Amino acid sequence: MKNTLRIFAIGFVTISLITLLIGLPLPNEWEAERSEVILAPADQLYPRIASFKEWEQWATAEMRNVDPTLQVEYSGPESGVGATFSWNGEKMGKGRLVITKIEPGVGVWYESAIQSDEVNGHGWLKLEPTAEGTRVTWNDQGDLPPVYGGYFAAMVQQSLETQFAAALRKLKEVSESERPKD
Repeated sequence: MKNTLRIFAIGFVTISLITLLIGLPLPNEWEAERSEVILAPADQLYPRIASFKEWEQWATAEMRNVDPTLQVEYSGPESGVGATFSWNGEKMGKGRLVITKIEPGVGVWYESAIQSDEVNGHGWLKLEPTAEGTRVTWNDQGDLPPVYGGYFAAMVQQSLETQFAAALRKLKEVSESERPKD
């Protein structure tokens, strides 16, 4: 019995050390970014990105496609600095975005707390006029805890990029369907 416990303890310590040694040098940061050109002027798109309640039509709608159990809550001002969007769902987990900076017609910046009460990321949505319309770019960056976070950073980045691409396609669909006819 002592021998079995000793082997188990040595195995556990060995696996823990290997996990630590491999995990330490792995990057624990992510940066996800996706863009979509939308046939609409920036002044038509800006209200859709500056108000989390407007996200219901595009970003939150895509979150609900992934997680039908998603519950959302809004607090703070309707839009602009201090506007807060919180969610909780079986697949999406819990999170919170708070707008920290705005530039009307240009973009919105936010802090995020994903699966944590502490801020662990930040991002932005920017509008850039193009010959075809407006390029909307969504960027998000953050850190996961050291060692074990390195094992998951690439997965978080890929998941966010997929989610951003789907949400921006939905924003394009919603915005272009409301375009005035020439």
